[in-house]
Amino acid sequence: MILGISIDENFVYVNVDGTDDVVRYPFAIGRNLSNNNWFIGDDARFENVDNVDMVIDKLYYLLENDVSARIGDTTYESKDLARIFISNLLSKYSDIEFVTIVLRNNNIKIFSKLKNALSQCINNDKKYKITTYSEAFIAYIKSKGEEFYNNPIALFDFTEKALTFYELLRYKTENDIEYWKVDTKEHLALPLDLLSGDAGKKVCDNLLCDFSKSCLNEEIYNNIILSGIGFNEASSYRDFMTYVCSITDVNTDVDFFAKSATIISKDVVANVTYPNIINMTDARTTVAIRLLAKVNQTNTKIELVKPGEEWFNIYNNTFNVIVEDEKTIKFEYLKVIEGVIKEFVVGIPEKYQVRQDKSNLFEVCMTFLQQNLLQITVTDKGFGEFYEPTFQQFTRDINL
Repeated sequence: MILGISIDENFVYVNVDGTDDVVRYPFAIGRNLSNNNWFIGDDARFENVDNVDMVIDKLYYLLENDVSARIGDTTYESKDLARIFISNLLSKYSDIEFVTIVLRNNNIKIFSKLKNALSQCINNDKKYKITTYSEAFIAYIKSKGEEFYNNPIALFDFTEKALTFYELLRYKTENDIEYWKVDTKEHLALPLDLLSGDAGKKVCDNLLCDFSKSCLNEEIYNNIILSGIGFNEASSYRDFMTYVCSITDVNTDVDFFAKSATIISKDVVANVTYPNIINMTDARTTVAIRLLAKVNQTNTKIELVKPGEEWFNIYNNTFNVIVEDEKTIKFEYLKVIEGVIKEFVVGIPEKYQVRQDKSNLFEVCMTFLQQNLLQITVTDKGFGEFYEPTFQQFTRDINL
């Protein structure tokens, strides 16, 4: 069984084996205080009718803000609630060959908690993957073939909170490598619960239409995809639909991301690769990073990050570097799409520079906090038996 799962602020959507059916679960969890049974989704809400359970409606919020919750007489960390939710969700399905979770928010706290939950529920890291909506968008386009994406593809995602516009851009290099980049414009905050009824839908239609015109402008698109539960009643937005349908072909699939997550799962299982395409989505780095360091008494450049690597997997990457008199650690990075090479320098604070004119061995730890935000932690290792460390560590955040 192949699973594709997408998660937004309020719901979890599950697709099995790429069928047209998608099951939706509210992102809620509850526990029966008398027998300690856990419930998720609608089951948790139903159980709460008798006031036997405490139901947490904003599990997404707890994960994003690293907040604990008290249920009965026990306090649970958000990572534990994530594990219990994922465990209960996966228990509804048997013989899972691979599962992909697509998450709208690329906050490293949410990714790490869900990834940790998957690792505890599935005892094989080759059987699961977690990524972002833009990655799923590209997976869907790749599955359609080259004739589908000769011109740019646009995507409108309409959740209960907002309408968000995505656009696929392609850059081709001289060696026939293509970089695929997903641009996300500012989303339009549009809470559906405040726009119910005929009058509300008319207001919503006008807002959608104005927003789409500002996004699409005069670009020529091969296809426009409409996704999200906001388009359950696409016919209610007549002006919007008239406008987008006048531009190009329109494909409406409210469960687009859960099905696209299944495509990712199938590609992983079948080992499908696209050697001439490098993804540059919000799930991946847009830079190549090299360290300018001395290794075995020779100055060299060490490749640390390749363009297109999943940035949330570059976590606590640790290496040692020998630093001489300059008391700085130099890095070089290439912004691959712009073709610009830049440097950044992590300087050793002056109060720590006590071994003047001596070699210094530092441990450097690299973590991506966001797609273009890098955290560097430097730990003094002294220099073998010759010099003791003079400080523990310090941290610098680098905007790339």
